[in-house]
Amino acid sequence: MQPLYHELSVLNKAVHFKNLSAAALHVGLSQPQLSRIIAKIEDELKVVLLDRSAKRKSGWTPVAFQLAEIFEKSNKRLEGEILSASNLQMVSELHVGTLEGLASSAMKTVHGCFESIGIQRISLDVLDLSELEANFLSGDLDLIFTSKTPGRQKFRHIEELGYQDMTAVKSNRKFGLFSTFEYNRLAKKNHERFPHVLVSNSLAVKKDWFEAFGGTGTLPTEPRKGKTKDHEQVLLIGSELLSPVLWEKIRSVVDVS
Repeated sequence: MQPLYHELSVLNKAVHFKNLSAAALHVGLSQPQLSRIIAKIEDELKVVLLDRSAKRKSGWTPVAFQLAEIFEKSNKRLEGEILSASNLQMVSELHVGTLEGLASSAMKTVHGCFESIGIQRISLDVLDLSELEANFLSGDLDLIFTSKTPGRQKFRHIEELGYQDMTAVKSNRKFGLFSTFEYNRLAKKNHERFPHVLVSNSLAVKKDWFEAFGGTGTLPTEPRKGKTKDHEQVLLIGSELLSPVLWEKIRSVVDVS
């Protein structure tokens, strides 16, 4: 049997999305490339990873999820042994992603990582929820500030930092303002009651529009410590590749009012 490390690592990322076409959009491969990788695993291991009996889009079989879980557990053990052998307790660079409404907390945390931990270079990207989840699950981000847990897996490095209120703004009923996530989640009747609808993935655009023209919609408050019902949670999630020592140091510099 040929070594399948690369192929299984691709499968491990792909199963977080509902089918082959959805996965191809997020794992950095074309659908034909991804299809060939899946076919190679199936041929080598004599298993079926895709249920191709579906009329429209084939979905993952239970075996696909089992193989991905086995690979992930084995990979974590390998990474742990490598870290222990080389004593890699620190890194010189971090990639951080955040929702725009949590950018202030993310920025303060990045400052703490510079000043207290000594990390040399950090990239901080502001993304919408779908982009944030896709980039984190594909391994492109080491740390994320979010309101939702990405995918279905459980994370070793996860911390609930507090909560965030959504403040209603009703200064002009002519304009309905929605984030991309709000627009896709809410029923169509919520959009149609406005003569004009603005959809933007930028919190800054929404704030400036409310100030300049007024409108109806919501804006998030600054994150607060503690827990409460019916509010957006604020989560800090770290990659499985972060060493436990580094994760604890990052947790110690998180700044939520």
